[in-house]
This record gives sequence, structure tokens and C-alpha cells, in this order.
Amino acid sequence: MINKNPFTNGTNFQSRLQSAESRIHQATSKDDALTAALDAIELCMRALRLKPSDDEKGRLDQTCRRLLERAELIKATGQWKSEATDIGSRLPRGGSPQASQLKLKEPISTRTLSTREQIILLEGSKLHGFTFWPWKSNPLPTEFELKPGENLFLDEPELRLSHVQMGVFDGWQRPRDVLPPARFRDAVENADAGPQMIASGKVDLVQDMTTDCSVVASLCAGTARAERGHARIISSIIHPYDHENQTPAISPNGKYIFKLHFNGCDRKVVIDDRLPASRTARTLHVIDRSNPSLLYPALIEKAYLKTRGGYDFPGSNSGTDLWVLTAWVPEQVFLQNDDIVPNSLWRRIFNAFNYGDVLVTMGTGKLARIEEEGLGLAGEHDYAVIDMKEIGDRRLFLVKNPWLDGTTWKGRLVGDDRHEARESATGLGAASGSEDTPSNSNPMTPGTFWMDLSSVFQSFESIYLNWNPVLFSFRQDIHFTWDLSISTSPEGCFRQNPQYAVKSSNGGTAWVLLSKHFQDKSPKMADKTAECPKPEAFEPGFISLYAFDNGGKLVYLSDGALVCGPYVDSPNTLLRTELPPGSAYTIVVSQQALAHSSHNFTLSVLSLKPVDLTPASEEYGHCTTYDGAWTFSTSGGNASCSTYQTNPQFSIKLSKGADIALLLETTAEGLAVHIKLVWANGKRATGVTARDIVGDSGEYRRGCALAELRDIDAGTYTIICSTFEPGQLGKFKLHVSTTAACLVKPLPLEEAGRLVTRPPLATFSAGVDRLLAPLTTHRITRLRMLATHCSTQPGARLPLKLALEYGQGPNKQILTVSCNDEFSGDHAGVRTQDVDVLPRMCEAGGIWVVLERMGGSGLKSVEGVLIELLSEFPVEVGSWGTGAG
Repeated sequence: MINKNPFTNGTNFQSRLQSAESRIHQATSKDDALTAALDAIELCMRALRLKPSDDEKGRLDQTCRRLLERAELIKATGQWKSEATDIGSRLPRGGSPQASQLKLKEPISTRTLSTREQIILLEGSKLHGFTFWPWKSNPLPTEFELKPGENLFLDEPELRLSHVQMGVFDGWQRPRDVLPPARFRDAVENADAGPQMIASGKVDLVQDMTTDCSVVASLCAGTARAERGHARIISSIIHPYDHENQTPAISPNGKYIFKLHFNGCDRKVVIDDRLPASRTARTLHVIDRSNPSLLYPALIEKAYLKTRGGYDFPGSNSGTDLWVLTAWVPEQVFLQNDDIVPNSLWRRIFNAFNYGDVLVTMGTGKLARIEEEGLGLAGEHDYAVIDMKEIGDRRLFLVKNPWLDGTTWKGRLVGDDRHEARESATGLGAASGSEDTPSNSNPMTPGTFWMDLSSVFQSFESIYLNWNPVLFSFRQDIHFTWDLSISTSPEGCFRQNPQYAVKSSNGGTAWVLLSKHFQDKSPKMADKTAECPKPEAFEPGFISLYAFDNGGKLVYLSDGALVCGPYVDSPNTLLRTELPPGSAYTIVVSQQALAHSSHNFTLSVLSLKPVDLTPASEEYGHCTTYDGAWTFSTSGGNASCSTYQTNPQFSIKLSKGADIALLLETTAEGLAVHIKLVWANGKRATGVTARDIVGDSGEYRRGCALAELRDIDAGTYTIICSTFEPGQLGKFKLHVSTTAACLVKPLPLEEAGRLVTRPPLATFSAGVDRLLAPLTTHRITRLRMLATHCSTQPGARLPLKLALEYGQGPNKQILTVSCNDEFSGDHAGVRTQDVDVLPRMCEAGGIWVVLERMGGSGLKSVEGVLIELLSEFPVEVGSWGTGAG
């Protein structure tokens, strides 16, 4: 009888199933995707009808549930988009884990580096007194030979240790003298065999006195991937390397060379094989608890810690550490973000995890001591995810605490009771660390536990994902320096931020990775016992990326971003976006609280289609910057204030029509600012009405304001820069950008170069609506007059008119008058135009300052008005009276 169970020919069944799933990912229409999903479901159903074994039935049932869920999602989808555009959810292009490793190659940037970029990469070679040159080629075997008469390789200076570590430090010793450590020697059958490069069983890496949980969690995640049948990406970075057996090799001369990725490129890290020995049972380096003689994890740890300054390294995050160790693209997912949907996140990473194309680690946030004890989790600590399973509707992570004596999670799998836990844990190797979910006959190593998806979201702050770069076909890198010591922009102002255009003629998914280069800010290496400050103490600040649908042109403000990433305090941040075919996006680098010094970065774009990465272009061909300040005499406040006209003003003359961008920015804390362009013939604007305004920046905004104006006619205009409240002081920068040549000049204050004369307060008593006072001068002078209400109550301010009259009575002559001889209730008061006054006019008939108010004759209230005269030479004003008109 022929056995028709498909599992007797598993390769054929798996191939057909993978082919159907691949068709789902690559489907260009919703109908094609649904057909492929139904075909895959039919395959599983046919296999189930053939009565497979219990284990096979469980796996088939799980696969069928997953495919049914996907089919429902496809049916519910509105506008279809091929899943192949989502790097995080698609299958490897090779169709299987093995094919993805053998057939696919990591994309390499094809940009020709500028001289400055080459210098940046060389600058990144110097760290902590060591030199890490860019990687050129694999070292020759002769580098590791121990020639007759030569001593074992010695790397100097020695790496730093913390004060606590120095308390048990027993010197730097060769592997044969420290492996296995004394604490584990009795558990090793052949303890005298010396250090090994091949583990005899499952690897169980743990940390003890070295505070590098992120590094050890990274090593755990990488080695667990290899144990699931994927390529050994962690151990393969070591030289010498046994390519035939695909394992690291023992170096005869004690020298090891590592290929690590940081500061813009792959780099050569050289160490000797000496490890920090301990006088006690504590260990100062990572150890494999199951294979205590295993050497290569401690060597990888030492190489990495050399790039970060020493063994007193307090930890970073495992996403960054895995990026350095593997060059896999790091992504940090903040689990408390309201935009994160747990099931969607699971779907995005589950298939990729099983195909070996993503490494997963997790980090907790700050936890109080009582929370740590209640949860069985450590605060601000990194954990490795070494397996992921779907059992029924449960989605489970196998989590490992890298501490040697680490605690395990005390929670319960959601929905489990004792009996359900026993049944659902079958095949997992263990159950949750809770006593309500007992382990089976194959218990896990200490510190390892299963945790369901919802509990992960409740207990952890971040998930770190490191994606296999072979998932991408194309890559472009650009290296740049951002010098924050020169000047810094206010929050939300991007004009001085690094900006780049990303464009693909075919469009599609693009992942944009920003990497901040490590900086050498630690104490001098000569002081080997000094306590190294934590990285947070000397590398503060946050970085982020913004994407704008702006045609690859420079943007000035953070408003209107298409996509913006979170601000992170790690060296890497990732932004995922969809590029439209043939159109460029503008990518802006942003920071908060970075040190006011020079920082080097690398910006990388990875995609499935060819992509171009270039500096963003300037839309305006003519740019000018002016420095100014709001002082006690020039901080006039907003347009509703009577002192608005005293704000700093500039004239701008356009020789022909143009587009204009006016950007006003200030670093003065808390200042809300505004910019306005008005018709005033390039002269100081003293009163602004709605018809005078050409354009402005809208609402007052803290730190910066932008007015972008299109198709402005040739002519001369006035720019007004204001704060919201009068009397607010601070410096500012005005950036004027135009598409045609222009001339910009600061306008002097109204009283600049003139004498200010303030006669006694003009007081309207009850029933009086006209006042006048004589004016005298002994020299010909040019004169201008201003009148403003003393009262701040709008209802008490009646419309005014101010004039200078020659003579009185029917033959009087009006020399100048405010507002075209109209009454005005403008809160800024009224003013006259300049007029020349002759001394002889003061004698024959006299010159009179005349102030009138409208509708005041019937009032019983008293109102005061302040008069100012701006003149080239001294003038005198007599007492106010109510003479005939």
C-alpha cells in the first residue's frame, strides 16, 4: 500500500506551500493574492485529510489558521498593494532560508565618495586611543602564524575596567589559563582540554560582572539563529576562520581580527586573546554556561567592547550592538506608541524570524524595585528573543535573560490555566516561568521563559529588530558632518539641518537609516583605573528623521512632514516610507539636545528598486541672512499693540517678480514670533491695515516663523519681525530667500537721528474735543508728530486726528495732517508725514500743534493723549489750550 501522507515527501509539500505563499507576496492584484492564499489553504486541508501524526497535525493546523487569517485580511483590503513592498513581512527572495543565504548578496552603495566623505570615514577610525581602519579584505593566514622565536601577539593599551571589576581583577590571561572558569570547572568532563571554538551542545551565553547586557543579549540572539539552522553570522566575523567547517579557528599567535560595522563602514578590529581573569568565582567576560570552554563569544565581546572604550561599558541597546556585530539594519519599535498594533507587528516579524531574516531583542524601561520583584524582570535591561511560536491563537516569544543568575518572568501566559499550559507548551521545550505554567520534561535553561504577545507589550518598552540586508536589492550611503558648535536652530526649524533628496524612478519601499558615528569622548586611556562616565554623560541628545513630499528641495520647518520618526537616544534611527515613481522626497535629519560640537553621520537608503541619494536642492537661488534683536525700544509686540510699528523692519526691493521665503528664527527661549510683508514702499510701516499686507507667517509660533509667498510683483516692500508680547527681548536671524535678485536693508527706527520732544500730556476735559499748543523753533527743521492714547481700555480711546497748522482762523494753512485729514481709532495712534518748519513762520501767525478727537463733546470723561515730535533740531511746544478753529 502506498503511503500518500505528504509528510513522507516533506520537501515536495514544503516547496509547493512556499510557492503558494510566495505568490501571495508577489501578487499584483487582490484576486491573485486571494487565489494564492486559497491554494495554500487547500494544500494544508488535503494534508490534514490524510491523518498525519499528532505533531504534524499541530503544525498543519497552525499553518492553516495563519493562512485563513491572511485570506480574511486580503478580502478586507481596500486598495491592493503587493506585500513584496513591505520588507518586514515578505519572504526572502530565495524562497527558503538556505537559498536566501546562498543566492542573495548584501547590496553595496555605488555612490562615489567625495573627498570630505573619505576624510569622515578616516576620522571615524580613531577611537579611545585605538585605530580601526576601514575593512579592505580578509586577512591572510600568515597574519596568525606563530613564527619561531616570536612571542604571542600582545595588543596595547589594555582595555579599561570599572572600579568594581578592578576589585576582583587578576590580570589579563591567555584562554588556556581562564577557560573554563573555576566556577564551572567541575561541571566540565574534560576541563584540561583547553579553550574550544565549537560548542558540544546548545549555547547558553550569560554575563556576570560586566554590565553589557545589550551585547550578551545580541550574542544570544545571533547564536540562537544559528541553532535554528541558519548561517552563523555571529561567529563568521572572526578571523582566522575555518571555512570548510564554517567555524572560527584557534589563532596560533593569539591574534584575532574582527570585521565590525560602525562609523560609516565595515572596520578592522584587532585584539589579542587575553581575557580579564578574576580572583573570585565571578567572571569578567561572557561565558557559555553549557560549554564553559567555548572561547569565541568572549573574543567577540572583547572586540566589541574595544570599539566602545572598555569593559566598563554600561550597555547601550541590543539593536545598536547587533548592527555593529552583523551590519543588519536596526529598527527600534516603541511598544507604548499608540500607532503600534500588536497583531500587525507580530505578522510583520514572525515569518521573517522563522526564515532567519530578522534578529529580535527587547528592552525594558525604568522599573521600581517593587515592580522588578513582582514581574521577575529587570529595569532598563535587554533580553534576547531566541524563538517565536504560534499555538492556536497564542503568539509566544521565547525570551532569555542574559544574566548569569537572572530572574525569569513571573507572569502567566494570557488565558492559560494549569492544564491548558501543559497542553499548549508541548513542543515548546518549556512553559512560562510562572508556577501556574509548569515546565515539561525538557526544561529550559535558567533565565529563559515563554511570554505571550500581550504580556510583552505590557512589560517591555522597546523591541529591537535587526533586518538582514540581503532582503534589499539596492543601497546608497552618504556621509556628512553636522557642526552644531557654529549655530543651532530653534526646535521645529530645519533650514540649517542636513537634508537629502531620495528618488526612485520605479518608486517602491525605501528604508532610510541614520547612523551617528561613535565619538571619542572618554577619559584618557592612560588612566586605566579611572571610572569611565556612562555614554549618556558624554553623548547626550536624540536624533530623528523626517520625510517630506517636497520634490527633494530644502524645507524650512518641521510642519507638513509626510512621515516622521521618533526621537531616539541611540546612534541609529530608521524611517520606512514608500517612494512615488519618479518623484523625490526630502529627508531631514533632526536632533534634540545633542552636544554643541561637530558630529559625523552616515545616511543609508535601502530599497528593492534603484534609488538615488543626493543633497537636497535649494528652491531659491538668492539667499541672504541678517542678524537682529528685539530690545527694550524695538520689541513692539503683535499688530494689536500700539507699539507694533517699533518692531525691527527691513526693506526688500525686487527688480522683477519672484517667489519669496521669509524665515524668522530665534533661540531665545519661549519667544513666539511672526513675520509680515507689507506694502510700504520700503519705508518703515507705521500703521498696517489688511489691504497693506502682502503675506505673513500665520499664527505666532515659538522659535521660528515662515512666510512663503508666490509670484510677488517687482517693487519695494517692508518686512516686519515681531514677538507676540511687547517687551520680549532676544536675538533673531532673518533669512530672505528669493528666486530673483533682491536688495534687503534694515530700516532705522522712526526716531533714529532725530530729537524727541514730548510736550505736556494733552488732556481732553469733559465736553472738549479740540486742543492746540504753539510750536517754536530757531532753525529750519524737518518735523514729524505722533499721538497715542494713554488709556489701554479700547472703549476709552476715541478716534484722533493730529495736524500742524500755520495760523488760526479762516486763513489758517494746514502744513501736515494725519490719515489724510481723517479721524483714526488705530490702537497704534496717529502720525503725520514729515514737514519743514521755518523760524519766521513761528512769528507771523504762529505754528500750532492741533489735536482733535471725534465724538468727545458730549462726554463727561477725561482723556489723556501723549504727543511726540521727532525733529532734526530742537523745537519747543507751549501749553495746551482750546483756541478757536
